[in-house]
Amino acid sequence: MSLRVKYGLSVFVVLAILAMAAGFAAGEDEEGFEVSARSFVIMDAKTGKILLALNPQLFLPPASTLKVMTALSVVEHLKMTDRVSVSPYAASAPASKIGIKPGETYTVQDLLYALLLSSANDAARALAEKVSGSEPAFAHQLTQEVRQWGAYRTTLATANGLPAENQYSTAQDLALMLRRAMNNPELAKIMATKYFTIQGDREVRNHNRFLFTTPLAVGGKTGYTRASKHTYVGQFKNGDQEIIVAMMGSTKKWADLRPLIEKGFELAGTPIAKLPPAEEKLWFAKASNGRARVAKSSRKRRAKVAMGAAGSAPAKKKSRSIPQ
Repeated sequence: MSLRVKYGLSVFVVLAILAMAAGFAAGEDEEGFEVSARSFVIMDAKTGKILLALNPQLFLPPASTLKVMTALSVVEHLKMTDRVSVSPYAASAPASKIGIKPGETYTVQDLLYALLLSSANDAARALAEKVSGSEPAFAHQLTQEVRQWGAYRTTLATANGLPAENQYSTAQDLALMLRRAMNNPELAKIMATKYFTIQGDREVRNHNRFLFTTPLAVGGKTGYTRASKHTYVGQFKNGDQEIIVAMMGSTKKWADLRPLIEKGFELAGTPIAKLPPAEEKLWFAKASNGRARVAKSSRKRRAKVAMGAAGSAPAKKKSRSIPQ
């Protein structure tokens, strides 16, 4: 055999080995599964290590998951007992909202519960104005703060996540910010709460349906706009293991999230049983004292999930904008 042929075979063997290694890194040795989400991250909540990811640094609109960042800034600058006066601008926020009125006064604690449970856009504006004087000033300040906290690829233009030009984040940044929020006892308590009554007569309910369907859920935040599709970031605990799942650009929120949770605990070394599709069957009574119930159904659903390669936390980079 000629030297040229031997060299060619050697190159082929090396390339084949590299391709196999890349396949293992991307999870191609696993049974393939698909999600509708454009991006996701599964993170070890204790260490911050990324266990599995798909497009973890893809710039996408965060929708109401941004409110986790708003809450982080609020607890940095205000006390829970501080009073917040509602402006006409805050009261005029589009849904979702709790219907606060101009001239009313609420505690920071009340508005944080409204923000993180009921995803209240009017509460977000009121808190932003209390911290920085205006929502645009708050968004600018918040952008600088979250970058200091490690969310280097996030740029914000609102306090609530409603569609806005030059506003985006990444699944990796969302996971990092939820991890920081869950390490704050006040915010962790709020996000773990199912119901809260504001000023004794206005009940708000947590939009994170996993709190009502599985004891694994610790806390989290949902989001949706037509531009962003479904977004989500949440923390789950099984024994001594805790994981964070961040997802963006999904058209099947709960069906996408369940297999990601299952895969996360498998990779963390504490596998769980397949989660039933309980979130889609959950309904809430309209009465003021109504509580969640799961509708009975014999209908079975199956979710397919696509695997992405795991990554590590990024080095700090300069921000750049993308068109909205």
